[in-house]
Amino acid sequence: MKIRVLIVDDEQPAREELAFMLGEISTVELIDEAASGMEAIKKAKEFKPDLIFLDIQLPDLTGLQVAELINEYEFPVQIVFLTAYDHFAIEAFKLRAFHYLLKPYDLEDIIQVFDTYSSLLKENQLKTDQPKHKLAIETQKGFIYLSPKEIFFIEKQGREVIIHTKTEKITATYTLNELLEKLGPFSFFRTHKSYLVNLEHIKELRAWFSGSYNLIMHNKEQSEVPVSRNYVKDLRVRIEL
Repeated sequence: MKIRVLIVDDEQPAREELAFMLGEISTVELIDEAASGMEAIKKAKEFKPDLIFLDIQLPDLTGLQVAELINEYEFPVQIVFLTAYDHFAIEAFKLRAFHYLLKPYDLEDIIQVFDTYSSLLKENQLKTDQPKHKLAIETQKGFIYLSPKEIFFIEKQGREVIIHTKTEKITATYTLNELLEKLGPFSFFRTHKSYLVNLEHIKELRAWFSGSYNLIMHNKEQSEVPVSRNYVKDLRVRIEL
């Protein structure tokens, strides 16, 4: 099934450029375009797209106002804001935006949006089936089976990979990359070359230095997990700050 997309931008060249890039992605179906806020609301209600690429600056309403009105409809839709100004991102995330793109963007940026969206779909599906899925950790005595919900974060210490749960630390026989492949759809996210976190157990995001952050986890120790600056933007998309 293809991902159904609506483009909203008052500039025709911008719509045409985005439509061309979307046409390069085989899993995408462009269902329609809109040049104003009111037209966007009407077409969103009519076509019920999966994703809306929504320019923040429109001639009648702002993209933020359009998103507020569309969010009142009772159908699942994700908003990707398009803007030339980074300061709009904070307001966008307050409206639970799925993603935002800074102009000018390129095909690689668009592909990243759909990669994130596909991961979200898998995550939601696996949450539905979660009782059937457990992570098997081999030990000297046999296997320990962990539900993804039990895991707070995972870190690499030297050659060892340590899984932190609420009550214990378990040395895994998997590499960090193997665990990310297995757990990525279950709300796990790589924040650093040596760390994976369960987004459901994040308590706080604290600024650190040079654009990096620390996550405070919701365990007894309130463990701190570093967030490299290269991962900050995608992390904020996932946790909807």
